[in-house]
Amino acid sequence: MATLKLLHRSGQPPETTNRLPHSQVTQHGPDDVIQKLHDWCFALPLVASEHSQISVPGARALVLHEGTECNHEAFMVGREFAHIHPHPDNGSMHVKLSADDAKAVVDAGWGEDHYLVTQGHYPPGLIMVFSPRSDEELDVVKQIVARSYTFATGREIEV
Repeated sequence: MATLKLLHRSGQPPETTNRLPHSQVTQHGPDDVIQKLHDWCFALPLVASEHSQISVPGARALVLHEGTECNHEAFMVGREFAHIHPHPDNGSMHVKLSADDAKAVVDAGWGEDHYLVTQGHYPPGLIMVFSPRSDEELDVVKQIVARSYTFATGREIEV
C-alpha cells in the first residue's frame, strides 16, 4: 500500500502539551463536528466504543472485536488502535499508523508524534491527530483514521 498522501493543514499548528497526558490545548473543533467524528468512527465494521485503557477519563477507544484477524503492532494496548479525547481536549485523537503514514500525517501538519515517541520511549507510528475544525477537516481526519483501521485489520474502507 502506498504511503498516505494528504493536503497540508491550513494555519498554525495548535498548542499541545509536552508531557503526559499528551493533549491538544488550542484550536478544538466545534461539538457538532466532533460528534460526527464519533459517529463515523464507531460505525466502522468490527469496532466497539469502549473506555480507553490508556487515555484520560472520558476518552473513547476504537477497539477491534475479539476474534477479528488483526495486526498486533497496530494496537496501543489490548485491541485499542485509536482513541478520541473528551472535553477540554475535544476531538483530538491518538492513533497507531505505520511509521511512513505517521510521518506523512506529521509532515502535512495534521498531527504530531506522541510525547512518548519524541522522548524515545515508544517507536514511531503513534501520533496525535489534531481536532478537526470543520467538516472539510473532518474528511481528512477520517482518511487518517481509515488508514489506522487498515493498519490494524488489513481491510481497506471507503471514506
